[in-house]
Amino acid sequence: MSAADRPVPADARHFDAKFREDADPWDYRSSAYEQEKRARTVEACGPDGLGAVLELGAATGVLSAELAPRCARLTTIDFSPTAVAIARERLSGSAHVKILEGSVPDDLPADGRYDVVVASEILYYLPDAAFDRALRLLPELLTDGGRLVAVHWTGRADDLARSAAATHDALRSTGLRAVPLPAADHERGYLLDAFER
Repeated sequence: MSAADRPVPADARHFDAKFREDADPWDYRSSAYEQEKRARTVEACGPDGLGAVLELGAATGVLSAELAPRCARLTTIDFSPTAVAIARERLSGSAHVKILEGSVPDDLPADGRYDVVVASEILYYLPDAAFDRALRLLPELLTDGGRLVAVHWTGRADDLARSAAATHDALRSTGLRAVPLPAADHERGYLLDAFER
């Protein structure tokens, strides 16, 4: 593989630069695509009363703000200091929300298990070693019967370590049980899957 073919490292500096340049670099709030994907992601988490929820790669907290009213406790994590600061401001009125600055999987909280773990647009950025560790850890983060919801864009970008399809295929190998979702979810430019422990 030539240097030109290698992915751009998707590290904290790379993403923090994006958020410093534009607080909404992927048009999370205004894009109809993002709004529809977010609504389907929230729906895939299950009915209201979700209990304890962990959101990986929460960015500026747009999805977090929709998850927060549905759960008893929400913990989010992102490694961009700029995104974390925006998320803390956005969710400042929600006492049951804890927003962590850290990387996945190295800084995942070790303070218990979660009823729902949401991995939205994050796992396909992880370098191979970190991705393999995350695959081992994700089932352990869930309560018995807990649900992992994963959603990833199916397009291509220089900073992706793997495709959405490869990411979700690997999730199917974790031993978690797939939860049936409407097939149409896989026809809108992203993959959305749910798995239960």
